Amino acid sequence: MKALNQAFTKYGEIVYPYYLKREEERGTIYVKQSPSQDSQANNLCIIYFEVIKRCSVHIHEIPWTGNENKGYGSVAIRALIIHCINKGYLGITGWLSPRDSGHICGLLAFYKKNGFDIKMNSARNGGKVQLDLTNPNKLLKNLTTIPFQERISLLENQLKMQQQKEKELQEKIVSLEHDIANESKVVKFLKKYI
Repeated sequence: MKALNQAFTKYGEIVYPYYLKREEERGTIYVKQSPSQDSQANNLCIIYFEVIKRCSVHIHEIPWTGNENKGYGSVAIRALIIHCINKGYLGITGWLSPRDSGHICGLLAFYKKNGFDIKMNSARNGGKVQLDLTNPNKLLKNLTTIPFQERISLLENQLKMQQQKEKELQEKIVSLEHDIANESKVVKFLKKYI
C-alpha cells in the first residue's frame, strides 16, 4: 500500500489517503486517520476502481463505511483524481445505481462539487458520472482550492449558528431579568401582607 500526501477534510481533520494496486488493472484508494494504520477496520472511506484500456479509470464502488458526510469521500475522490492525472489517464467514469436512489441527492452533490459531469437516466434514480482529465492544470488548481472553499463555508455556517445561539441566549437573559424584576415586586407585595 502506497501512502499519498496527508490531506484535510472540510472539518480540518488531518487524514491520509493510500493507494493499493490490487491486480494488474484494479486499485483501491483508502482514507485513514493515521499514516501507519494498516488494519482494514480503520478505513474511513474506500474507492474501488479499475483501469480501462490503460487510458481511463472506472469507479466500481464507494462502499458505505458509516463515516458519510464528514469529508472523507472528497479526500478519497481527490486522491483518485490526482493518482489518475499522475498516471496520465484521460478520464474517470462511474455509475449511479438505482440501488443508490435513497441517497442520490448526496451523491449528485458529491460528484458535482468534485467536478464530475452527471447524466441521469430517464427515471432519475441512477445515471453516469464522468470527469475529463485532459486539462490537468485546471483540475489540480480546483483540487487545491475546493477544500479551502468548503472549510470557509463550514466556518461561515458555524459562525451563523453561533450568532443565532448568542441571540437566543441574549433573549433568555432579558426574559430572566424581567422575571427577576417581577419576582422582587411580588416578594415585596407579599411581605406587606404576611
